Amino acid sequence: MERCLYAQTRRTPRSRGHSPCASRRGTIMVVVLVMLLIVELIVVSIVIGGARDHDLTVRRMQSVESFYASEAGINMAIREIVEGADEDGDTKIGGISDDGNAANDPTLGNAQVFVIAVTVGADTTLTSEGRSGETKRTARAIVR
Repeated sequence: MERCLYAQTRRTPRSRGHSPCASRRGTIMVVVLVMLLIVELIVVSIVIGGARDHDLTVRRMQSVESFYASEAGINMAIREIVEGADEDGDTKIGGISDDGNAANDPTLGNAQVFVIAVTVGADTTLTSEGRSGETKRTARAIVR
């Protein structure tokens, strides 16, 4: 005698059909597979969302690093102007690594910086560019 949740039937040796419980077992199997698929989709969504958040956080950090590097470059250039000395050896007072060679730009943490100084009359315009990863930030100052 075979037991089923909702019905009890007797199978005789001559009967060749499936028991009434077989269709219920198939339905339960389909429901379990659908639930596993849903759980898998939820897990994949969480992993993809976490990776996207991580990428955004890294880009934000690089943006902040490049901003602070550009500000530091302005401060370094102002120091050169105030002291009247070319401290970084690029032959230009107020310019920081103003030689067109990115390989020798000063590194501040994970960011690099260079400053271009343009003097017109008594005013010197400083343009500083900080780079970190794929981000660039520019700062400008006028020194009189």
